[in-house]
Amino acid sequence: TIHEAAQAFLDHLRAQGKKERTLYTYGKDFQIIESFFGAEKPLASIRTPQVGKFFKSDHLLRMPSGKERAKPTLDKTVRVLRMFLVWAKETGRLTELPLPRDTPMGHSRKKEQGDDEQ
Repeated sequence: TIHEAAQAFLDHLRAQGKKERTLYTYGKDFQIIESFFGAEKPLASIRTPQVGKFFKSDHLLRMPSGKERAKPTLDKTVRVLRMFLVWAKETGRLTELPLPRDTPMGHSRKKEQGDDEQ
């Protein structure tokens, strides 16, 4: 399920040495993600159009009070979902990456590793 995979992703990040505060905020992002898709939804059943709808949904764009979320918050939630889906594909949980074409992909991991060495 999405929830089980999200927990495995957070465990993976914890093992990589991510700070607890980061894991806590990512957990909050997953609450938003799960509120849209459903925590019990099978991860492999997520399709690109659904992710596109999530990016435009009130689940992402607004807080429960109805107030709009700040752009940096939106960007982070989108980034967490993207990293999660990429990780899920890399670990064999997904066969295809269900991201809309216009999803910002950020830096590739290889490039970041190269930057660290300089």
